[in-house]
Amino acid sequence: MEVEQVERAKEFLKAAEWALANELLNVCALCCYAALFWAAIVALEHQGFKRPEWSHGGLKDTFTYELIKRRRIYPPMFGTWLGDAYWARTIAHYERVTLGVKFMRRLVNHTREFVTKVEEVTKA
Repeated sequence: MEVEQVERAKEFLKAAEWALANELLNVCALCCYAALFWAAIVALEHQGFKRPEWSHGGLKDTFTYELIKRRRIYPPMFGTWLGDAYWARTIAHYERVTLGVKFMRRLVNHTREFVTKVEEVTKA
């Protein structure tokens, strides 16, 4: 199951990169968050935190507390990036505000780093 979810995260990352390259910033934001969401699920399940479904807040809180603060598997910035991506997803999906290209480039880079690190840790 972890392999399928890592592949799902990588698929959303690839879509985010494509969307950014084509200046589809709202699509990029949605895909970045989806990639981080699935990568965080993989990371949590790898450490034994399995749930039939995750709420957005529950996922972020559990990832931050258990895998960043308590077990120190991932760097603190990963919790921040998960929150930033959720914020961007909310803006892209529900608000009339436009997200900036510079912010989205940074978010794609953070998403790539997050997904890559989760894949490395869970394969080890």
